[in-house]
Amino acid sequence: MPAILSGGPRRRWRRAAIALVAATSALAATLTVAIAHAAEPQVPNGGFETGDLTGWQVIEGDAFSSAGVSNAADWGWGCCFEREGQYHYWGYASGGDAATGRMRSESFTLGGSGHLSFKLGGGNDPENLYLALMRASDDAELMRTTNTGFADTERLGDFAWDASEYLGEDLYLMAVDTATGGFGHLNLDVVQTYHESPIIDPPTDPPAETIDAHWAFDEGSGTDAADSGASVTDHVEYVFNDAADKPDSDPLWRGGVHGGALLFDGYSTTVTRPASEAHVPGSTLAIEAWVAPRSYEWGDGGKPSVIVNQQDRNANRGYELGMGRFGTLTFGIGDGTAWHSLTSPDGAELPKDAWTHIVGVYDGDAGSLALYRNGEQIAATEVPAGGFIAAADADLIVGRHNDAAPVGPFSANMFNGLIDELDITRTVPTGEEIAASYASGLDGEGNPPEAETGYDRSRYDGDRYRPQYHFLPPEHWMNEPHAPFYYNGQYHLFYQFNPQGPFWHQIHWGHMVSDDLVNWEDAPVALSPTKDSVSPDGVWSGSATYDENGDPVLFFTAGNDSAELFQQTGLATPTTLEGNLPDWEMYPEIVTTQTPDQPVGDGLEVQYGHFRDPFVWQEGDTWYQLVGSGVRQEGGGEAVGGTALLYTSTNLTDWTYEGPLFEGDLANHPQGSEIWELPVLLPVGQDAEGNQKHIFAINAHWPDRYDERNSKSVPYWVGTWDAEAKRFIPDSEEPQLLDYGDHFTGPSGMVTPDGRSVMFTITQDGRTDQDHYDAGWAHTMGMPVELALKDDGTVGVSPLDEFSSLRGGAIVDEQGLGLEAANAVLEAAQGDMTDTLEVEIELDAASASSLGVELRRSGDGTEGTSFTIDRDASTYAVDRDRSSLDPDTAKGVHSGEFTVADDGTVTFHAFVDRSMLEVFADDRLMTTRVYPTLADSTSLRIFADGDVTVGSMKVWNLSSIYGETVPSHFEDPAPETDTADLANHDFESCSLEGWTASGDAFTDGHVTDATNWGWGGPFRQANAWDSTDRCHLWGFNPDSGGDGATGSLRSAEFTLGGDGRIDFLLSGGKDADNLRIDLVDAATGERVRTRTGADGEQYLRYEWDAADLVGGRYHIEVVDDDTGDWGHINVDDVNVPVASGG
Repeated sequence: MPAILSGGPRRRWRRAAIALVAATSALAATLTVAIAHAAEPQVPNGGFETGDLTGWQVIEGDAFSSAGVSNAADWGWGCCFEREGQYHYWGYASGGDAATGRMRSESFTLGGSGHLSFKLGGGNDPENLYLALMRASDDAELMRTTNTGFADTERLGDFAWDASEYLGEDLYLMAVDTATGGFGHLNLDVVQTYHESPIIDPPTDPPAETIDAHWAFDEGSGTDAADSGASVTDHVEYVFNDAADKPDSDPLWRGGVHGGALLFDGYSTTVTRPASEAHVPGSTLAIEAWVAPRSYEWGDGGKPSVIVNQQDRNANRGYELGMGRFGTLTFGIGDGTAWHSLTSPDGAELPKDAWTHIVGVYDGDAGSLALYRNGEQIAATEVPAGGFIAAADADLIVGRHNDAAPVGPFSANMFNGLIDELDITRTVPTGEEIAASYASGLDGEGNPPEAETGYDRSRYDGDRYRPQYHFLPPEHWMNEPHAPFYYNGQYHLFYQFNPQGPFWHQIHWGHMVSDDLVNWEDAPVALSPTKDSVSPDGVWSGSATYDENGDPVLFFTAGNDSAELFQQTGLATPTTLEGNLPDWEMYPEIVTTQTPDQPVGDGLEVQYGHFRDPFVWQEGDTWYQLVGSGVRQEGGGEAVGGTALLYTSTNLTDWTYEGPLFEGDLANHPQGSEIWELPVLLPVGQDAEGNQKHIFAINAHWPDRYDERNSKSVPYWVGTWDAEAKRFIPDSEEPQLLDYGDHFTGPSGMVTPDGRSVMFTITQDGRTDQDHYDAGWAHTMGMPVELALKDDGTVGVSPLDEFSSLRGGAIVDEQGLGLEAANAVLEAAQGDMTDTLEVEIELDAASASSLGVELRRSGDGTEGTSFTIDRDASTYAVDRDRSSLDPDTAKGVHSGEFTVADDGTVTFHAFVDRSMLEVFADDRLMTTRVYPTLADSTSLRIFADGDVTVGSMKVWNLSSIYGETVPSHFEDPAPETDTADLANHDFESCSLEGWTASGDAFTDGHVTDATNWGWGGPFRQANAWDSTDRCHLWGFNPDSGGDGATGSLRSAEFTLGGDGRIDFLLSGGKDADNLRIDLVDAATGERVRTRTGADGEQYLRYEWDAADLVGGRYHIEVVDDDTGDWGHINVDDVNVPVASGG
């Protein structure tokens, strides 16, 4: 087969000695080639400087045409192509991503050094998007290259081929585009087919004398792993070695095949040895290990989840042993000229949650590459004999790819599971030796030990923000709970789950069961993205119903990135009806889908591509299915509103489209949103005339997530479900809200066996991705609530009675108190209160126009979150401006409509679960998240602006549903020091006062209170306690030079005092040389600390430990010398302990 990517023919004697250039955006690094003077024979118009395709021939299709020859410097939604000359070829401009075709150059006779070079951009797809070198005599493909920049990029990167073995032959170039999905296009420029001198140098790396490493992972505790082969001890990197919200704890040591093993958590656990201390591979290499993966990654960037590697794929150097999508085993080495690799065949994948013995063997002397699984060879190939592995200037890493795809602060391409007995050696084992090594790990019945891969909630013990009586997954990330049903005495509920880490990716269906809707038990993951299924790329939300036998079935949103419509509806059934229903099987075909021409009303068309979250129920012999979508004006016009598409079936697999259930009115009621997700239809009781009423609730979604109308809410309508007409007729076109706190979202629901309509939701935590990384978990299920029709035609919500089972003895139980007396009782009881409370307070408003409760209040009142009823304004509000002293936590005020009863009484029923606050005011709910910093922020207070009577007041501590509660951990307060802040350190003046600027990158016009950047957001700038000032320094000002502006910004000089710890918020471009914040020695000008951005606008907080510099004179300097894409830097809240008088 042809050489793939930038390797060229499979020979050892030349390598790509080409430097890496860090791209200035979040896209990949590309190759920089020193372009020599080009002479004949040269393909004509290699740079498209004629402004058309002169010299090129379109063979077929519409992906290549003169319309694609462009002089644009950027692509409209980003910058810059980095073309040479005036023109380049931009595939997207010819026919978009859907166009396909082929284009060839004129033939040329290869001369000079036999090296070719070109600039390439567009999609990363070696099978469907590439430039190929072809032989004219037989049209044989000799080489091909796709855009190997990570995650696709429009930017044109530099590539080179060594085709010297074809010198003197007539060749031509073929550009191929058979891709139709996202980034399904090719960009091309500066094609040079003649270089007099070589531009790719031969390798000079001598083979290593020895390479032996052996990690037994038998430590069982601590943060080190011994390599007995090299007599080296390596540090195990793990998020809780230095925990943010809990006590520090060791990496996850478990039992192994031989002794112990190390459990890699999927996102933070790695073992890294610097390149300078790692052995250099040679002409032979064998890597052996026992592994037990917990999950399979999606495969960002086309890269595997690495078990161990030391590689530079762009230079075809080093080695890699890893696991690809769906458990395929991969092994590869680079000889400097090409990358040689093997993948396990179908049927030889690595199973989840079970031990597998794996070996990868490279024998450069014999010219072979082989892969073994459980003692048997499963794949082999020939490689150039007499070769050796070219050393990569890269760290040796266990558990993460050397060039891992970034996902915000996370890295993809990481291994999630157990590793034991990892060996790296130059000794080539025989097949018999490999079989014997495998057999040594088996018991008398021929089985390896059980793999201890289970998730463990105890790793979060003491986390001061992790809820204790709400459900959240045992580890990592969750989103909306869904598909509730009751079967054989148990409630079942599922949820969106990422087993890999606390971030959105590779979505599975987690599964929980309960006897009482309060105490939940983890069940095995129910549905996973599965190869050759209807859902290979993600299993998103859905619902449950029962089949004709009364047994449960699941409907889910099937994610398939290869399908034209990547969201469709799938069906799953349990493989056994016993126990917790631990195993489910996907039906092999899609059961409902969307078409562009589905009728949704006169003059309207469906929002094709938005089709998700099926909600299914049964009435009589008919099953009904709603799927969330939207409608717009015909011809791709303006959005009209959301809709739920209705289908019916008599057998659960064959469905008939019936039309929209009803449509939203975006123009008049924008809170109803543009797209409806997670539609739910439930009975809520009868009105005064005896008519059965239903609630129709949705999750509000905006395709532009930064739309100013976007909010985290559950709009609903009350109305009549007409099964005969197959329509829902709302009593009012205007939607209402079930919760006012901007955290209550993701609805699902069911009718319980005793007839209650119960809704489940997700309470997203409002934290940053970095917070999620540091915490190790993300999001929480809200309390299930009961829905009921009110006399005014709206729906009231109330907590389930079952939660009373969590109460301990009442801490407070009083009646008939005045305000002052009631607060005195609460203050006296503070020492008995924990951060998991239930509070029930009935107030008679009397003369008060404003009244409420303050929760998570500190003893001195510094921190606290207030819930206020304003009788005059008829509102119910939550105020978080004083909820936390941490400036990085979200704050603000949220409110909604509320009318006090005629008798003037209001009952607050509050549930406090660490960071979770759910407060019912009568039957209106306010859900929010707060992150106090003070250990005594556990008390509460009642407040009013007039006379109130506390009719009754009860407070209970609530127990954990996960066993004994471990108290929340707070670090001891730092000792007070005689230090001050830098002047205007957080740009509170909304200017550069106190700073000295040079150049034009930093001006008063760059200081802004904007919360988003116009095409995205939020910044998450510092939000000081009890402050509405949110100014910060945004280095990109489109009216003041944008990325092209350069300059520097210097603080006043200071003497560093206190503990020497400096922290700041930073975002913007990633360029350590040209975009940075520095701590500079005032006397010498030396940069003693420095930090660059991460190619993102949202702020991340960084810290320098400069304790060794205390007493010296310094200044802070912000530098922008970058004029390319992402050529700006953003700064806020620079906290320096300035010595008194300094």
